[in-house]
Amino acid sequence: MSSASEFSSSIPPVTSVSPVIRPLSLRENFAWTLPANLVYAACQWGILVVLAQVGGKPLVGLYVLAASITVPVFVCHSLQLRALQATDTNGEFRFGDYLGLRLISTALALLVTVGIAWWTGHRDGAWWAVILLACAKSFESVSDVIYGLLQQNERMDRVARSKALHGGSLLLGLGLGAVVVGDIVGAISGLVVARLLVLLAYDLPAARWIARTNTGQALRPRWDPVVMKGLIAQGLPLAVVTLLISLETNIPRYLVDYQLGLAALGLFGAVAALITAGGTFTRAMNQVASPRLAALYHSGNLAGFRRMLGGILAIYLVLGLLGLAMVPLMGRWLLDTLFGAEFVEHQDLLLVVMLAAAVAYQSGALTAAMISIRAIRSQLPLRLMTVVTSLAGCVFLMPRWGLLGAGMALVLAKLPFVVVSLVILLRATRATSQLPEGD
Repeated sequence: MSSASEFSSSIPPVTSVSPVIRPLSLRENFAWTLPANLVYAACQWGILVVLAQVGGKPLVGLYVLAASITVPVFVCHSLQLRALQATDTNGEFRFGDYLGLRLISTALALLVTVGIAWWTGHRDGAWWAVILLACAKSFESVSDVIYGLLQQNERMDRVARSKALHGGSLLLGLGLGAVVVGDIVGAISGLVVARLLVLLAYDLPAARWIARTNTGQALRPRWDPVVMKGLIAQGLPLAVVTLLISLETNIPRYLVDYQLGLAALGLFGAVAALITAGGTFTRAMNQVASPRLAALYHSGNLAGFRRMLGGILAIYLVLGLLGLAMVPLMGRWLLDTLFGAEFVEHQDLLLVVMLAAAVAYQSGALTAAMISIRAIRSQLPLRLMTVVTSLAGCVFLMPRWGLLGAGMALVLAKLPFVVVSLVILLRATRATSQLPEGD
């Protein structure tokens, strides 16, 4: 890319510094990532449990509403820089470029969220809940681009430690805020403090450690206009795609809140959180596998790429079936233990959510694979299709089935994406040809 070459002469290239910190093996990275993601997911789930125990469905609903507003904005403005960074095998851009762009996009996301919060501030506590959660997401965004650097160098042990620290501190901060202050503002204020402390105490030193040792780069942002333009050109399609992915999940939440109320949203959000919790294993696998999939594809080892992706999909299928089998065996007990008696009678919703999770696991693996081969443009029409499917599912199913209809919409939204993206990947990895970069 010409934009990268225009500034590379002023700074020693990445390859000029021999890595001193060795990359971990695939097995080592996974062994670190999975337990850390389990801890983080458990703590995220614990946040909903604490809110449910302190304030019941309405407090959970208020948190889910704030997250439904904030998360899509930050997901869009992230430009999926971590995914681009982790699969940047040729060193096209430098860490300072990713960091500089991330700081700008985070500031924009914060401003947009403030505007949305002002517009939706008719609910008690909603305005401050959205603002404070946006602050917490801002600190998380900086940590995320640091994770990209560590993932690129295949040092997921440092990412794992950070995730575990974030998870524990978030749960502790929110729990203290919820108990001491007793409302959503106090609870989310605890999240803000926790995010900032871990960023300063662990994430920034980890970034400095690997940047200086393996790349010879200083830990500072770069704002070269030409380079940023090139990076935005790659990241913008992914930004739109990730926004659509977020909308797939959040459209049912918006309509549940609009049609059924905040308490129903709290119930739906708590049960649907099991998709995230169950996806802990799959996210760990995707994060670890993405650099290897990219390397296999760009080295021409298409058969190896297909074998690795096929193995991942098979594992995810087994995981999804286990989740479905779990519901009749221990669904009622799980809902009662985690969220309280008022959630117990919704085992049928839990079953539908587990089916949605099984489909989501396949979708996540295929998304990671498509980013690895830079088949990005094809994702835009696919994700538009899933958003339309999600909206149509809610409109037609919720009037008759209520929360079950919203859950069914989650299932229907991702099924077409799984089928079509699998076909695209199979075509792209035929032994006779490769798709060009950028699809």
